[in-house]
Amino acid sequence: MSTKPKAAKDPEPVTGTITFIQSHRPALEDGLYEITVAQRVRNTDANARPDAQFDETYTHTRRFQVAGARFSLDSTAIDSSFPPAGSQGEYATVLPHAVFNLQSLPWQRSLGDAQDSSWLALLVFDENDPPPRVSEVMTGDLTPAPFPHAQGEAPAASTLPADAVSYPGLTLEYGQFPWDPCRVIDVPVDLFNAVAPGLADMPWLAHSRTVSSTAPLRAAGLASGQTSIETSVVTGNRLPDPNSRVTVHLVSLEGMASLLPQGDSYTPANILLPDGTPAKTIRLVSLFSWSYRSVDPQQTFTGLLMNLDAEDGLRVFAIKNGAEDTSEAGRYAANALNLGYTPANHHTRQGSRTVSWYRGPFVPFEVSGTITVPVPGGTDSATPIRTADEAVRYDPDTGMMDVSYAAAWEIGRLLALQDKGFSDALVRWKTGNTRKVFETFERQVLEEAFGGTLALTQMRATRADGNELHHAAADFIRTRLKQFLAPGLGSGGGRDGPADRED
Repeated sequence: MSTKPKAAKDPEPVTGTITFIQSHRPALEDGLYEITVAQRVRNTDANARPDAQFDETYTHTRRFQVAGARFSLDSTAIDSSFPPAGSQGEYATVLPHAVFNLQSLPWQRSLGDAQDSSWLALLVFDENDPPPRVSEVMTGDLTPAPFPHAQGEAPAASTLPADAVSYPGLTLEYGQFPWDPCRVIDVPVDLFNAVAPGLADMPWLAHSRTVSSTAPLRAAGLASGQTSIETSVVTGNRLPDPNSRVTVHLVSLEGMASLLPQGDSYTPANILLPDGTPAKTIRLVSLFSWSYRSVDPQQTFTGLLMNLDAEDGLRVFAIKNGAEDTSEAGRYAANALNLGYTPANHHTRQGSRTVSWYRGPFVPFEVSGTITVPVPGGTDSATPIRTADEAVRYDPDTGMMDVSYAAAWEIGRLLALQDKGFSDALVRWKTGNTRKVFETFERQVLEEAFGGTLALTQMRATRADGNELHHAAADFIRTRLKQFLAPGLGSGGGRDGPADRED
């Protein structure tokens, strides 16, 4: 299949606004509330008879719960995180941040400070810290007291270490149980003081935003034609070390204002155990976590290009003695190198290891304006490539493979799937196609088995609405099964069913 490049028309720019909001506090924070209503009823007539005089007050008290996230967070509440999980890039100057679909989430609970700062924070750990291990525990393990590990059981010991502190004065709210699961990290106090945000920084590490566009927005989960999004953002306070693996934890700091570094000098707080001795560990609820790799700026694309000729060791295809290899294999290799190919280690899908040729888009010669895509058959009607393996080319004369097109196909696939709007539409399209295949197969089976009985062939000629099976089944019930039906089920006017009608 051959295609000629066409000049792409620049799309019309999309305009819109982004509104940043310092905080989006809900009318009521999560918790248990009590409301009392009082009504006073009295006779204000000064001349009323004694038996008509009254002055009474009626009161009524109700309790209600405002419930939200506390010890766990639903995955649908998180819109995205950056840098992306599992990615690798020059992130040494990027503060990690997470975006949430609920605009008020960071302020649904309180840190316990005067500014009512966000109860959520991002703790950034690099591999030299090292990052703490995640443990699956119960909410009762956030306190030192024994608690029942299941409903109806006797209290058992908590896993909170003897030298650890957790959330001061923690009490469970209505609907919360000590055996509810949660994820925690145990952070050494010295490391916590080094990576935790200072109390003075907390008001600046969370905000909400509203994005409005003149055109429909493309993102997974948005309604068709939606032009605005309301989100909240929590930002980390620490830049990762270059050339290290970074782990970020979204933690709850509910009621922990007194445990954070204090003042502009970030003086470590005096974190003590209930008996007054210094604590060695602090246990935090981890609501979400992800990891990525921050590479050394010298190892980025720009850094590598700028240092290609810094030393001889970076030169490609240097020949030791300058002698030309005149053998057939030497001429073949020299020709491939001159065409821009590079021998690369290749781990096949079957697990074997070999060496294959690879060529990127930059070549040392002029490329034709026509690109021949190696699809099976090579024609416009050929089956498109479904996997990268189908684009691998094999040279039977040399026994080597060319993985250039396979790599390009895989890069294109990953770039497409990275677009959340595209990937969401692709899933809907695949699901719809699969459903149509099943419906067609079901229709074919029913037609082969009952087509003559239900007169589908004749009905298809008279109806064009695609509901032949529905109409045929209705006609079959009325004409063949009517005598066996209970009164009112097969004819109009029955007391138990609607009148017969053509759909």
